[in-house]
Amino acid sequence: MRYLSPLRYPGGKGRLAPYIARLLASQAPRPHAYAEPFAGGAGAALRLLVDEEVRAIYINDLNPGIAAFWRCVFEQTDAFAALIEAAPVDLDAWHAARAVYEQPEGHDDLELGFATFFLNRCNRSGILGARPIGGLDQAGRWKIDARFNRDNLAERVRLLGGYRERAHVSQLDARDFLRTLEAQGTDVLVYVDPPYLVQGEDLYLDSLRPDDHAELAAMLRDSRLPWFLTYDVHEQITTGLYGGLRTAEFDIAHTAQKQHVGAEYAVFSDELIVPGIDLMRRGESRWIGSAAPA
Repeated sequence: MRYLSPLRYPGGKGRLAPYIARLLASQAPRPHAYAEPFAGGAGAALRLLVDEEVRAIYINDLNPGIAAFWRCVFEQTDAFAALIEAAPVDLDAWHAARAVYEQPEGHDDLELGFATFFLNRCNRSGILGARPIGGLDQAGRWKIDARFNRDNLAERVRLLGGYRERAHVSQLDARDFLRTLEAQGTDVLVYVDPPYLVQGEDLYLDSLRPDDHAELAAMLRDSRLPWFLTYDVHEQITTGLYGGLRTAEFDIAHTAQKQHVGAEYAVFSDELIVPGIDLMRRGESRWIGSAAPA
């Protein structure tokens, strides 16, 4: 199956899975688990699990709707798949889903998780706060159900549900989540994909304040976990937050709002063995400044 995650995600990093598999194979000893503090669509995690690159994945997201969605996929698989197959996909359903997502209190995981999934599949670029595909008047070329392929999406959910014993879902602040992993040491590889420093509030479900970015950076610097992270290209990454750590810049195609090729930074923890910096199969990559190996 080409796409495993049922979610559409702006800037989704599922395309990094082949590179992460190389990272895993390059470590000595090899980690048996993989974790994402900002999981979102969890595309890379799911690919690594299904391809048997790791024994277990830990996916975490503080957003209540996203966390509820993943709990449903692994804990209420059949019920969730049945909703996908039967639920109406129209503007009335869209308004109902938005009401549940914006006021999650009092709704169970199945209600909140499906509402979040519905908005993700039916909104422009998969952005939960956006308008529906085709607009509120449904006058656009594409309509609200353009990305709601019932059969394929239900199949994905049922496939992933078969891995429920090996997928661990949590709803924690990323820093608290990292603390829960410390006891595993080098047996878990962590990929950190925080909201962008610039315009993060427009693209991500949970943006971070400057102090949050700084605290996360300090925590990662002190962590014994093997980790790498990706960020938008910004001088604060190389001169402030992660200054002195190995950093590469790589090309990546973005799909939020409009398709274009942009660039991001990848930062690697000190002890991580890096087999190369060809993070994407297409596009160029380059070491930044003194990070280049001698």
